Amino acid sequence: MLFTSSFLIAVVVSIAQAQTPEGFTPVVSTKLDVVFNSTAVRTSGQLLTKAGTASAPQIAAVGEAINQEDTYMFVMVDLDVPPANGTTTRRTLLHALTTDFKVTQQSFSNSTSGSLLASSEEGPATYRGPSPPATDTIPHRYVQLLFQQPETLAVQATDFAETSSRIGFDINAFMQEQGLSAPLAANFFTVDGKAEANGTATTAGGSPTRTPEMFTGAAKKVDISFGWAGLLGGLAIIM
Repeated sequence: MLFTSSFLIAVVVSIAQAQTPEGFTPVVSTKLDVVFNSTAVRTSGQLLTKAGTASAPQIAAVGEAINQEDTYMFVMVDLDVPPANGTTTRRTLLHALTTDFKVTQQSFSNSTSGSLLASSEEGPATYRGPSPPATDTIPHRYVQLLFQQPETLAVQATDFAETSSRIGFDINAFMQEQGLSAPLAANFFTVDGKAEANGTATTAGGSPTRTPEMFTGAAKKVDISFGWAGLLGGLAIIM
């Protein structure tokens, strides 16, 4: 009984602390500081604008997750690309895969805890700013992941030169193919193409209006068959 209670409490805490969208895998609990010019993604899922995210962000990570000796890789993926014709499943799009990040001695004022990471590289998948269509019905979620970069990493610019090669990007399959360990830190923000087209987009720091949904794109879906109410109710019964 005690073990079951402790396990369920751990599940609740893990979900509550996740820096990645609900249902997305891999789940990451350590925050990656992401700053676009002077705008920081302070809370997971924060609503930003197309213009404000047009250029690649600066990133920083907490000291416990990184060190001076290792090299790191940054990945950003749109989880909500509209379905292809004749289908109903939303797809993913790789917006950035940047290698050779190193820890610097710098930090920026918008960082909550971490050291600034910097890279002289712009690829192999160069950054593409968010551009959700004005006709879409939901804000798009853009997840950012920081990985330790293995020496055996085998990717090149030609792998992602065309949009077609970025559509359907499966982060879990990529991790397996490249021998990547679990992400060290993560974050995500949203951009609402429809609201911006209508002139009703919330300023940076606001929250998007959308019905929460499990991620069902290219990455694997977490099977959680009970909701918060059922989970907390079960805790109350056990304890």
